[in-house]
Order: sequence, then C-alpha cells, then structure tokens
Amino acid sequence: MPAYLYQAIDKRGRSRNGSLSAQDEVDLQKKLKDLGLWLTESSLDRSSEGKAKSGKSPLHQLPFKGKVPRREIIDFCTLLTFQVQAGVPLVQALAATAEDCKHPPFRNVIHSIQAHIESGLEFHEALAHFPNVFSQHFISVTRAGVMSGKLPETLKHLKNYLEWVDQILAEVRQAALYPAILVVVVVGFTGFLFTVIIPKFAELLDKMHVAKPLLTQVVLGASQFARASWWLWVPVFFGVVFGLPLGRHFSPRFALWVDRVKLRIPVFGSINLMLALSRFSHNLAILYRSGIPIVESLKQCQNGLIGNRHVEEAIGRVITDVKSGSTISEAMQRQPVFSSMLVRMVSLGETTGNLDTALVTVSEYYNDIIPRRIKSLFGIIEPALMLFIIGIVGTVALSIYLPILSLMGTIH
Repeated sequence: MPAYLYQAIDKRGRSRNGSLSAQDEVDLQKKLKDLGLWLTESSLDRSSEGKAKSGKSPLHQLPFKGKVPRREIIDFCTLLTFQVQAGVPLVQALAATAEDCKHPPFRNVIHSIQAHIESGLEFHEALAHFPNVFSQHFISVTRAGVMSGKLPETLKHLKNYLEWVDQILAEVRQAALYPAILVVVVVGFTGFLFTVIIPKFAELLDKMHVAKPLLTQVVLGASQFARASWWLWVPVFFGVVFGLPLGRHFSPRFALWVDRVKLRIPVFGSINLMLALSRFSHNLAILYRSGIPIVESLKQCQNGLIGNRHVEEAIGRVITDVKSGSTISEAMQRQPVFSSMLVRMVSLGETTGNLDTALVTVSEYYNDIIPRRIKSLFGIIEPALMLFIIGIVGTVALSIYLPILSLMGTIH
C-alpha cells in the first residue's frame, strides 16, 4: 500500500502535515476525515518505498518492553516544554529531543512517537502505543493538555511531578542508607556471635566444669536456639524479602492487607500515610488543572498513582459519594484515612473555585514536612541501633566474665 504526504486542516483550523498509507487519494481523504482532518493537498511519498524495503520504518519497530529511567522522561518533558512554548512544531520538537536523548531504546521510542504523529495520530494517541514507558496518568494528562490547547503547561506540570517523585525517593534512600548498613552489620555480628563465638566458649566451660550463672545460661540457651533453628530463619528472611512483593503483585487482597498494615505501623505508618496523601493531592491537582473532570481525575488517582491500595479504596468510596451528590470535602470527611488539613483545604478550594491551588498547597506542605520527618526518624534509629549493639556486646561479655570470675574464686 503506497504512502502519501499530505497537508490537512484540523477542527481548530490548524494546519497539519504528515505521511499516511492509503490505497489512493479517495481512501486517504476518508482516513483523514476519520481522524478529524480535512485534506487540502497530497502527493506520493517516494521515500517510504525505501523504508518499506529495508524494514526500518519507525512504525514497524518491535514494541519497547523495558523500563526507561525516570530522569530520561523528565528530560523529555523539559526539552519538549521549552520548544513547544517557543512555537516549534511538535514533530520537529520530538526530532530535536530524540537527538539529545542519551538512552538508545528511549530514543527509538521518541522516533516512533514522531512517526505516529506524522501519520495523523494525536500526541497522546502516539504515547499510548508505549504503555511500558508512559503511564496511564501521563497519557491522560497529556490528552487533556492537547484538547485544552495547554500542552506546554501540562508538560511542565508533569515534569515537576516526576522531579518531585525523584527527589522524595532520593531523600528516602539517602536517609535510609546508613541505618540499613547498621542493620546488616548488627544482624551479621549477632549471628556470628551466637553461632560461632559463644558455642566455643560453652564447650570450654563444660570441659572445666564451671558453674554457670543465670545470665550465662540465658546467653548459651539463645546461642543453642540460633544454631538449631538457622535453617528456619533463612527461608523466613527470603520469604519476607521476595514473597511480599510477589504476593502484592498477584493477589489484590493480600496487597490491600499489606497496605493497611503499613499505615498502622508505629511511627512509620504516619509517614506512609503522608506520602500517600501527598501523591494524591499532587496528582489530583495536575489532572484537574489539565481540564479533566473531577470524577475522572479521582478515578485516575486509583490507577496506582497513590502507592497504597487502602487509600485508593477510600478514593473509590469518595467517587461513589460525589456521584450521589456530595461535595468532595464532605465525601472525604467520611473517610478516616484523609487528614483534617486535607479536607479543610479541599473545602476551601471548592468554596473559592480554586481546588487545584488548594491541592497544590497541601502537596507543598507534605513535600516540606515529609523529608524532615524521615530525617528525624532515622536520626533516632541510628543511635538506637548503636545502643543495641553495645547492649548485645556488653551482655555477652558479662556472661563470659561471670564464669571466669567464679573460676578464679574457686582457684583462690
């Protein structure tokens, strides 16, 4: 089937050009009409014949199955934002963005998006061909930006959101790195102490027939239990590390139960809830600001954007109440998972007609308080772990010293 270069006009009177396969000009005109375009000029695309023979047409590339780093998508949004704001046509902006892309698979994806747009698809329709790269949230917000004529602002909001997610994850990793190393050291040291060192000392005491104080008996009993049950703890450890993610992936009920437990863990539960509410307010603000109706925006927030199934379940009940005639703030107030501050700000936003601004204010509040809470929490964990190590070492040393002291008294 031959390809045609065409020039057309869309519903808003804007000029569109690209390439599309069709049997003849009548078929081309029909296909463009189905896309909401009116043909003004067309000609055969001779260059497409060579591409078809070589099999290198971007539209016929194998779908990308891997993951693209978040930083690459942030750079993608940044470059497109500046170019589209400057008046550069989207196809040319995509070509320039692909040239600057340092990730070869993602560069191929951008070229394919460019080819899809040249064939007559809208930007969000081209993005939808790569669900492993662009989330449903990203595609929906982009679609709203295209339909409202605010694509640069929409891309900027998406870039800010992705940068926020990247920053939060980086701060959590940085704050948790040292405590994680300490936990590994404590577990390794305690295991070595109770399975290697203490058993040898117990053999020595048995040979010398030394009376064992109560503390020594407790430590030796713990050592014997650790040596006898190591085969049980190793599978439990790997089951927790690998079993929880697999269970969450394959069982929605198990994932819901785990997320409920995460919100009830002392100290950590409040941080998990703040992270979930921050994601909720941030995403809802982006979706609503992009022109998506509020009910549809709430539904989009349920598609894995919150990171907690329990909160997403509460959002589902909010959607039901809003459809029944309740305001958003009234519906949220009935769900204990939503903080009173979030409910008050949503109520204020509904009253003033600035719901998106109120949601952004809430997300900025959480963005400010979450890193400080995380740092203060891990600041307490670090000395606690050090005191735990000191306590373990001191207890073991004392349990060893007491029999030796008793032996010296016997010798005297």
